Amino acid sequence: MKINRVRYLKGPNYFSYKPSIWIELDIEELEYQPSDKIPSFTEKLLKIMPTLKKHTCSTGYEGGFVERLYEGTWMGHILEHMAIELQVLAGIQVNRGKTITGSKPGIYYIAYDYKEPKSAYYAFEAAMEIVMSLLTDRKLSTIQPAVDKIAQLYYENKLGPSTEAIYEAALRLKIPAERVGTDSLVRLGIGSRQKFVQATISSQTSILAVENSCCKQATKTILESCGVPVPIGEKVSTLEEIFEAAEELGFPLVLKPSNGRQGEGVITNIKNKEELFNVAHCLDQHVESFIIERHYEGNDYRLTIVDGKMVAASLRVPPFVIGNGEDSIRSLIEEENKNPLRGNDHEKPMSKIPLNHTVTCYLEKLDLTLNSIPDKGQVIQVVGNANLSTGGKALDVTDQVHPTIKNIAITAAKAIGLDIAGIDLICKDISKPYHRDSVAVIEVNAAPGIRMHHYPSEGKKRDVGKAIVEYLFKSREEAAIPVVAITGTNGKTTTTRLVNFFLSEDNVTVGMTNSDGVYINSLPIDQGDCSGPISARKILSNPAVDYAVLETARGGILREGLAFDYCDIGIVTNVAEDHLGTDGIDTFEQLVKLKRLIPEVVHENGYCVLNADDAEVAKMAGYTKGIVIYTSQNEHNIYLRQALQSGKSAWYADQNGWIVFAAGGIRQRFLPARDIPVTINGSAKHNISNLLQALAAAHSLGIPFERLKEKAMAFLPDTTLSKGRFNVREMNGRRIVVDYAHNASGMEAIYDTLLSFNKNRLFTVVAGPGDRKDEEIVNMAKMAAQQSDILIIKEDDDLRGRDPYEVPSIMHQAAIDTGNMRNDSVIIIRDELKAFQFAWEKSQPGDLLLFLYTDFNYVTQFFERFSSDKKLGSRKI
Repeated sequence: MKINRVRYLKGPNYFSYKPSIWIELDIEELEYQPSDKIPSFTEKLLKIMPTLKKHTCSTGYEGGFVERLYEGTWMGHILEHMAIELQVLAGIQVNRGKTITGSKPGIYYIAYDYKEPKSAYYAFEAAMEIVMSLLTDRKLSTIQPAVDKIAQLYYENKLGPSTEAIYEAALRLKIPAERVGTDSLVRLGIGSRQKFVQATISSQTSILAVENSCCKQATKTILESCGVPVPIGEKVSTLEEIFEAAEELGFPLVLKPSNGRQGEGVITNIKNKEELFNVAHCLDQHVESFIIERHYEGNDYRLTIVDGKMVAASLRVPPFVIGNGEDSIRSLIEEENKNPLRGNDHEKPMSKIPLNHTVTCYLEKLDLTLNSIPDKGQVIQVVGNANLSTGGKALDVTDQVHPTIKNIAITAAKAIGLDIAGIDLICKDISKPYHRDSVAVIEVNAAPGIRMHHYPSEGKKRDVGKAIVEYLFKSREEAAIPVVAITGTNGKTTTTRLVNFFLSEDNVTVGMTNSDGVYINSLPIDQGDCSGPISARKILSNPAVDYAVLETARGGILREGLAFDYCDIGIVTNVAEDHLGTDGIDTFEQLVKLKRLIPEVVHENGYCVLNADDAEVAKMAGYTKGIVIYTSQNEHNIYLRQALQSGKSAWYADQNGWIVFAAGGIRQRFLPARDIPVTINGSAKHNISNLLQALAAAHSLGIPFERLKEKAMAFLPDTTLSKGRFNVREMNGRRIVVDYAHNASGMEAIYDTLLSFNKNRLFTVVAGPGDRKDEEIVNMAKMAAQQSDILIIKEDDDLRGRDPYEVPSIMHQAAIDTGNMRNDSVIIIRDELKAFQFAWEKSQPGDLLLFLYTDFNYVTQFFERFSSDKKLGSRKI
């Protein structure tokens, strides 16, 4: 077996709405050995991975996968289930997968959910290793090492627990959320509405407030000045100062670094000079200054404040061990750290108890060391604070906090200036009213960890992540700029450009991606085919953008999934056979399902604009939660009529040639289609369809009717607004049409439009994309041969896996086979620019030249060379 390709589908995709890993697998000789043909394989697999017995598979009931194993299933499908289960055993909650048989023997396309890519991919590699061990009878007693490595990779590379809680809460609230880079930085929202969080620091958090909270002395000074109770104490730097301050303050005392974090180096309840002496002589020498203050008797509480409200409270219990009379404190800590609820750093509900300077220094205070052996039943506190990061436990007490204590915490956060804060206070009973002698705020924390509230050792879970998201955004609308996604086989680019033009105003910024580039307010920031998710993210992450208009092609969806979880407007122009036979999309039905993804991700308050003239597109209405708006060039279309009868909105062309908008049973004429430039006097039926869908999208986003009329009349099909899409040029008595049609259905639309043109002869210059099936290439050639007087066949610079001359030869033979053209009327000229030049030189005044280009640069070079008018534009016909 071997892995040919791996893709990480980060957004909604063909297989799932969740991030999925996609693997092209060649199972080689195992293609002829399904599971029921491999002796004892199923028994061995279930012995080493018994939890596979719970998998339902396609049967829908537990044990369904085991049935498939005994009936006989192929290795690609088996590895899919194993990769999922290995992740689950590693503590990663995933459950969905899909395996598709490829068009070639032994090839399988496998997709399954992932939370973190490195661990997900290793899970598949580990599954392959386990299978090979079973097939070759290599000794394999356990899969635990593989599970452990998957868990290690997962926790090393995933978001931190606080950021992850915020990220997951945002997704549940349908707020766009994306990890930025490999650290715990997350962008919430998109475009001009985006904000950031890292841990629990938000882009609205004051940096001055963070600085003040990090300086414990500044914190005490600020809090004390506004009446918040704080322990009496002072800042010290030397041993002499420590002992002098202790003499003045009196015992018991607390000693902590003045700029410490996460409870590091904090020593509490120092009862006398002897304990202080022990502590002072094991202090971290790298710490320049300390805070020494009175120790308050009571419980250690953390109250988390978000936007001036207390959202959670925890009682924190310092880490301890219980002696057994035999083992050392070190051994007891090591044993406790094996608790499955404990992990390194913040990866699990509780952190492991450290074996570091903080512990040894605290034990020194008690005249103990890590090698000391406590008596049986003796409880030894091993760290002087209750922070989770140093192994402490947290018990939820949110519902017990007295309002007066709550107000103290809120005041402390406001005094420091933090929008999100963790207030640490000592209090004997948090349910009792505030009394100055019984409460002291000991710290105000910026970036407070919220793991303790999401995973308390006891008590109710509190969704602080959700509270933070709701503080940043009151609704999804506050977080997400309108996103318009356009997909289909043909017409995507023109429709995208029309929507972009209709939305463009002086006071808004529109970002657009299409097959020509990435644009911010018509300013190109990238060039080339930019109809995929990488380009879309450039728009969605741009803080200036108010609207995103995104051409969304099949290739990008298959490579990486969508760049967004939801869109406000989803448009499907049409679906025709194109690009079949690649990446597991072998049938027309699969292609329809792929294009249907856009209607599926339209949110419930959005709009799904569907071309009712394409039955497969019209039927996508059953797969969207959005409000369906049909468009049609036939007012008698059955889908359109049903919509109109039910009072739904629609845009269509009536039998008199008017574009009409209907809503709530009222019909309103827009403009005669023939008067709108992009329709080429009404002859470009494909552009009328594109126009209807663009009008539906822009009007749904609030663009007024009359403004749309102005915009429609101003959109010219030239190289400024619609480069390479039915651009028309008159030159030396000839008419030249430039278009990008690159499949049979697209070419048919162009030739239908050319029927209205006066012409002597029609020259067509065309190439066939190498990644199409031979049948598709033949159909393109036949279409061109039936419509043309002279056919010039060129070859793309990118052969896409074909040999030189292979595609032109197929097209040449197909054109001759039609019987419509003589041998000398079909010419192969591989170079695109030379092909344009040949057509020009052989043409005469009155002829029409159709340049179906691949690279627009060659079009530009042609006109620069053969025209004194350097500007390539269009003229009304």
